[in-house]
Amino acid sequence: MPHTAREYLVHRFRGDAQVLTDRVAALQRGTKIPGPDAATSRRMAEACEAVASMVESIAPHEHAADELDAIVALIPLLEQRARDAGMLPPVRAVYTGAATRIREVQTAEAAAASGSSLPGAQANDEATVDMIDDALDIDMDDDIDDDDDIDDDDLDASTDDHDNGATQP
Repeated sequence: MPHTAREYLVHRFRGDAQVLTDRVAALQRGTKIPGPDAATSRRMAEACEAVASMVESIAPHEHAADELDAIVALIPLLEQRARDAGMLPPVRAVYTGAATRIREVQTAEAAAASGSSLPGAQANDEATVDMIDDALDIDMDDDIDDDDDIDDDDLDASTDDHDNGATQP
């Protein structure tokens, strides 16, 4: 079970990458699954793995706040990748979702540190931790279907809905 924001985020993005990799394998076996094709799903898995690697490249810090600051500094890079021309919308959603997830973790960490952002919260008590977990929908068995990183509408979109790498006007 991850104990730091860094560990949680790496676990989260690697989990998303694994779910997408499993999806690719199922599609290649001929299983009919609504959503993007195997090639798009593979690109999404690669993007999830890239995000996990970015977060993992942040060296663990002695102070959790310093470590989180270093992770938050990745947001502009993630947003730039999401804006890159020629990227499929579901892949852009991976990078946009990663930036959102980091912001949510930052907010949850701030709430946990102050204990005052949540009604009735006391710093470091179990109820506060549970409320933060619930607010972020943190659950170690989360998969791609339960989170905000990759939207269901991206997975349900047919390949005809995508620009197949063409730049937008």
